[in-house]
Amino acid sequence: MKKDKPVDEFKEKYLRALADYQNLEKQTESWKTEFAQFSNLGLIRKLLEVLDDLEKAQEHLQDEGLNLIIGKLHNILREEGLEEIDVLGKPFDPITAEVISTEPGQEEHKVIKVLQKGYKLKEKVIRPAKVTVWAKLLE
Repeated sequence: MKKDKPVDEFKEKYLRALADYQNLEKQTESWKTEFAQFSNLGLIRKLLEVLDDLEKAQEHLQDEGLNLIIGKLHNILREEGLEEIDVLGKPFDPITAEVISTEPGQEEHKVIKVLQKGYKLKEKVIRPAKVTVWAKLLE
């Protein structure tokens, strides 16, 4: 019986070390994926500025070619995991939006106008929306 005890201990330690190594491999792969997702963050933020300018121009020009370019840019950014934050008509959330102005209204803190769109990258807010919200009048 005594001879088997060192073998059992060695086997147990080996299995623990193997499990630790496999967990480390999984964690490393997760870190690599996360790094890849956010390594383009600076470029994506710059592209959002260009997208904002194109969308503002489209409001005034109503050009079909410009509309196609905007659509392509939206598709590329969506493929990278970017999604627009939908805040219009919803209660104000300081995580997803930044109040730029208020207007008197009935439903306090409800977003009534989006001045600049907000975006998430893989569920992380990378740019909060800039909004106007209703505020109750002081009597």
